[in-house]
Amino acid sequence: MSNGAHLPDISRLASLLSDPGRARMLLLLLDGRSYPASELARHAGLSAQSASNHLAKLLQGGAVKVEQHGRHRYYLLANAAIAQALEALSAAAHGHDLQRPRAASPISPLLRLARTCYDHLAGRLGIAIADAMQADGLLLLNEERQFEVTASGRRWFAAALGVTAPSGGKRPLARACLDWSERRPHLAGAFGAALCREFQQRNWVERRLDSRALRVTPAGQAFLREQWGIRPETLTESD
Repeated sequence: MSNGAHLPDISRLASLLSDPGRARMLLLLLDGRSYPASELARHAGLSAQSASNHLAKLLQGGAVKVEQHGRHRYYLLANAAIAQALEALSAAAHGHDLQRPRAASPISPLLRLARTCYDHLAGRLGIAIADAMQADGLLLLNEERQFEVTASGRRWFAAALGVTAPSGGKRPLARACLDWSERRPHLAGAFGAALCREFQQRNWVERRLDSRALRVTPAGQAFLREQWGIRPETLTESD
């Protein structure tokens, strides 16, 4: 009988997430951007010294990495796999907090409407796009419940966005990422990252209130209507 010697040791990552302060810092980093320790400390409600100690543990555990810009250090998630784990845990924990939930934040409905999930589109907008791409035959949800970009989808990415299939690296081209607020998959992976990048670079979406929440711009609304018949104003219905 196997002693589990060849199984991945998830306890190390789990121990990093067991502290609420560290977890809050990691969830802030889930927007794909880099932050100084001072901003992470403020977001997590920690002192500068405590945040520094926690960040040292996250660095040692491989959950974050650091970039040096002059005299300043900026922290970001180590890789897409860490982001995937955080999003999956957020989906599992949603509605099951052990502590009494705080008063609803005004940003919450905006996060549910549209947000970044590391480097891809999430929320109701991300789900609507994934649904429309499947309806158009650009995206396929296979038997393993994972997304595949079809041949038609690759042609669409190239023609509509100028995006060709990424080459090299270990990251999957497409992946179904379970959306924590909608409990359905949105498009992740290299193609999902490319889609999000193009939406941002073409100013079809812009960030709200220094958070992961996104606002669909008038240009983005026009693209969504013309391409897929998606009207962002219809995605805001209350739960």
